Amino acid sequence: MITVLLVATDEEAVVLREHIHRNPHFRVISHTPSPRLALAQAHVLLPDVAVLDPSMNGDSDPAVLFTGLRALAPPSGVILRTTPATADFPELGDVLEEGAVHRAPRDDENSLMEALITIGRRRESCDPDR
Repeated sequence: MITVLLVATDEEAVVLREHIHRNPHFRVISHTPSPRLALAQAHVLLPDVAVLDPSMNGDSDPAVLFTGLRALAPPSGVILRTTPATADFPELGDVLEEGAVHRAPRDDENSLMEALITIGRRRESCDPDR
């Protein structure tokens, strides 16, 4: 089973959780809108994947969350849900080029599942998605 940490508002997390749980191979283990709390949870829970939504709270720099997730052993896969306004996540800058990241348009549930499945297959083959 692939474990998923959601970094999104409660309302968005409910929708995402329902969609993700349709596939029995994925389980959401926690969610928070706070990047700071998400990183703390990730250190304890070691999720296989973190899904970052544009609705996340601005209580810390998303680049710190991203690099923290990728620094875990094994590193969490990261899926960035994007909108036209956040397509490039400018606050992440060059950090996106440092590790594997999957982008999924926020309005495309199939893209999210494709990214989860891609990361899941890599995990299954012992490739930590570097």
